[in-house]
Amino acid sequence: MRRTAPFILALLIAIAADAQRVGVVLSGGGAVGLTHIGVLKALEDNDIPIDYITGSSMGALIGALYASGISPSEMDSLFQSDLYQAMATGEVEPQYKYYFKQDMPDASMITLGLRVDTALQMSLPTNLRSPVLIDFEQMRSFAGASAASGYNMDSLFVPFRCVASDITARKEVIFSKGDLAVAVRASMSYPFYFKPIQINGNLMMDGGMYNNFPADVMYDAFMPDYIIGSNVAYNAPPPSEDDLMSQLKAIMTQPTNYVLPCDPGVIIEPKTATTLFDFANAKQAVADGYASAMERMPEIKAEVARRRAKAEVEQARLRFRRKCPPVVIGDIHYHGLNKNQALYCERLLNKHSEPLTGEELKPRYFRLYADNNIGGLFPQATFSPTRGNFDLDLYVKRERRLEVQFGGLVSSRPINTGMLAARYNVFGRTSSRVEARGYFGKFYTSGQIRWRTDLSSRTPLYFEPVATLNRWDFFSGFTSFFQEVRPSYIVRKELWGGANVGMAVGTKGLLRYDAKYSQSKDSYYQNGDFDALDTADVTEFNYVTTGLTLERNSLNRKQQPNSGELLRVSMRYIGGDENTLPGSQWSMREPFEARHDWVVFKARLDKYFLPKGIFKFGLLAEGVYSTQPFFQNYTSTLIQTPVFQPTPESKTYFLENYRAPQYVAAGVRSIIAVARNRFDLRLEAYVFQPYKALQREDDNATGEGTAVSTRNYIGSGSLIYQSPLGPIWFNTSYFDGLSNPWVWSLNFGYVIFSQSARE
Repeated sequence: MRRTAPFILALLIAIAADAQRVGVVLSGGGAVGLTHIGVLKALEDNDIPIDYITGSSMGALIGALYASGISPSEMDSLFQSDLYQAMATGEVEPQYKYYFKQDMPDASMITLGLRVDTALQMSLPTNLRSPVLIDFEQMRSFAGASAASGYNMDSLFVPFRCVASDITARKEVIFSKGDLAVAVRASMSYPFYFKPIQINGNLMMDGGMYNNFPADVMYDAFMPDYIIGSNVAYNAPPPSEDDLMSQLKAIMTQPTNYVLPCDPGVIIEPKTATTLFDFANAKQAVADGYASAMERMPEIKAEVARRRAKAEVEQARLRFRRKCPPVVIGDIHYHGLNKNQALYCERLLNKHSEPLTGEELKPRYFRLYADNNIGGLFPQATFSPTRGNFDLDLYVKRERRLEVQFGGLVSSRPINTGMLAARYNVFGRTSSRVEARGYFGKFYTSGQIRWRTDLSSRTPLYFEPVATLNRWDFFSGFTSFFQEVRPSYIVRKELWGGANVGMAVGTKGLLRYDAKYSQSKDSYYQNGDFDALDTADVTEFNYVTTGLTLERNSLNRKQQPNSGELLRVSMRYIGGDENTLPGSQWSMREPFEARHDWVVFKARLDKYFLPKGIFKFGLLAEGVYSTQPFFQNYTSTLIQTPVFQPTPESKTYFLENYRAPQYVAAGVRSIIAVARNRFDLRLEAYVFQPYKALQREDDNATGEGTAVSTRNYIGSGSLIYQSPLGPIWFNTSYFDGLSNPWVWSLNFGYVIFSQSARE
């Protein structure tokens, strides 16, 4: 008996070790939670078994990826990819940003939605980042695993639980069944970062609000023998009377108990320099998590006797992934729309009702999302065993019917401009919107009304009637905000009406045809020697114009971009009647009338290199060929002539030396971009080469110089901060031809005008 006792004891220990079950608990913590990946990797590398997993917020996402058969090494690569960086920042991948769906650039900085059915109640944004990409990718990532498990989270590769906060019922919700993508999305809806979602009529937000370290959920659901916690969260300090955010946190959250509910177990607390929203530092966060776990590994190995070889884990993971059906979408069901609206969406997504893979669905999905009448999309895929593919329930949120926009420019120079716009969205079998927009300022004033209708054709098309009034008031002196401004020496007015018709050419291309009738009136002096008693020369030009433009645009900003490219080629016909009445400075004041017809060909390339680095480099090239005839005098001819304006500042001056019927121009940009592209130091240099420069004759008639005999230069240096509302920048520039060629300004906003008749 004594001889068999040690054998029996060893057998009992071996049985106990074999039965030992290990649970892993992952806390919330935003980007800091990426350290959990390193912890999981360290456990697998040391053959520590992971039998159960629970998580909250970021811990829910990482735990769900592990439970669906994604290895820690694969997670490490995923979170460093461009795709994940776009998901984390609420962006859409560049190849799925549909340029033809974008409106012409304007000076707007703030957009607010209004509810017209509740006495114009204002609707403020509830999230800083768009969840559209992360919702789509999580649907694709988790659909197969959810189907393989029979929508039972106990049957995943590793049994899994996650928690969310039901802010309707004000309680914690534990997900054990259902769609894994929906559960994770609910758990990681961080307040004001990602929009919350509705489940069974209740609004779900981040699980960390009520339980940021679900160790109690682990114990209650699985009763493991040993718990390994990875915690990067903490309870916020008591609210302060002067700190609004601390007060909101106190109202919205409940304290979490960051301890294990029982022994034995260990809590790893990874140390990292990564901050809450620093998702760009994923590689370092994973490495820090790995290092922290390895520091505690001797303790874990001493208390966890059971081992599971990494090769065995990989084989089990592969077996589970083979059970996951490929994500192929069969039927699509639309929620939140009426019959005509659903028909519009169906024509965009799947007009012929054929099965679609995730890759085939994705470009159509984001084309729909880009529509102005679509405020949000949430996809939910459910496996249909009879068909062998998935049904897609698409929850569509309509954009507010009425939107208002505010913007403009505040400058140290007297070019301050305010912008106000209102848009009414009309959604049915087509997607339409009617918009009124106004700019108000001494330098620039404009009013515009337009109606755009997007058709649900396979080749995307839109039709856009437009009516616009533009007025530019160029001052006689290039002054600062604090100096007296002399009377205007050129005032340009144009009133035009017409239509734009556009067709998509790929995701970044647009072929646009326009036809317009315009009446322009230019009041001007021939030189700077005038006073308030003089009357200006006036040239009226009533004309028709039609043009065809082909462009490809992937620039990342509507002003002062630092990545992407723009390639635009256009041709335009202009034909009309000139009527010029000389002013008081002329001895002979006989009216002059003439008919003018000409064509203009223009090409522009604006391209940036090294998009991912701190140092960026850009090139600009532009060429124009115009058959424009001379008008009655030099200044009236100059006003009608094409102009080279490569910088925002150049658009606010009447630059006589940069106008010519035929020219080529080119320039380089050197940019240092820091703080996640928020700050740019931008240095630019350009050369303008006319074929024959226009010259003023003795009688103010127009003449031409010798071919390629003169050229002019522009230099510009700017320090730019891209604020959440718009750019703030200090600029100093050099322009040939100004009485004082060196100018400076401090600005906030956009130097962007309404479409002109010849654009």
